[in-house]
Amino acid sequence: MLANYAHVLPELKESERRTIARKSLENYYCYVVDFARLPNLSPELIESTLVKDEHFEALDHALEKGRGVIVVCMHFGNWDLGASSAALKGYPISVMAETFSDKNLDKMIVGAREKLGLKVIKIESAAPSIIRDLRKNRLLAILLDRPMQEGEGVRVKFFGKDAIVPAGPARLALRTGAAVAPVAFPKLQTNGLGISALTAFDVNVEQESGKNDEDAVQRLTQAIINEHEKFIRLHPTQWYMFRRFWPTN
Repeated sequence: MLANYAHVLPELKESERRTIARKSLENYYCYVVDFARLPNLSPELIESTLVKDEHFEALDHALEKGRGVIVVCMHFGNWDLGASSAALKGYPISVMAETFSDKNLDKMIVGAREKLGLKVIKIESAAPSIIRDLRKNRLLAILLDRPMQEGEGVRVKFFGKDAIVPAGPARLALRTGAAVAPVAFPKLQTNGLGISALTAFDVNVEQESGKNDEDAVQRLTQAIINEHEKFIRLHPTQWYMFRRFWPTN
């Protein structure tokens, strides 16, 4: 975490970055508690945690094209609460998820998300399902901040340094014509369910439309990561990255 924050906040002293890293851990523990509580809370309470405002107006406009919207998130704030609140407002949402090695844990997490109104699609068997869901004009939520090895993803500049992130969101958008929206849901307080939304619906897929070459994938991914850099600068303690994100070489 300290190595990551050295890239994000190079102007701070190490002791200051250590304080921020500890706060990030605290926020993540609160997220885990919130997630455990969510299936037992009333739908009315969950829906009320996120006000339907101009962010949803922009989402409605994106959905008018009828090609679905790829919502690109990071391990930030409380993404499950944000997605659940939106689902309870009537937005059909599919979420891509990794499979946990512990089968009981995986079953519990999938079950909790499905109970909250989310359709869970596993990454390892995702391709046919996600294309169908986007054609049905659904929202597809994908987490972007999975550190990748050289040759596995696409190289971008993130806080001024090279990083390798998944190319999937950009490839999907270019293939299907779906809109792309970098989104984050920062918690308003450590204890409490209130969240706000940070969104960017002006990431331009249209100018890359019809292209599926590596340059187009890189440009679109870079545009997505630029928005998330802004979100993290606003709330550095709400980015939960507990493994080295940037390559060491």
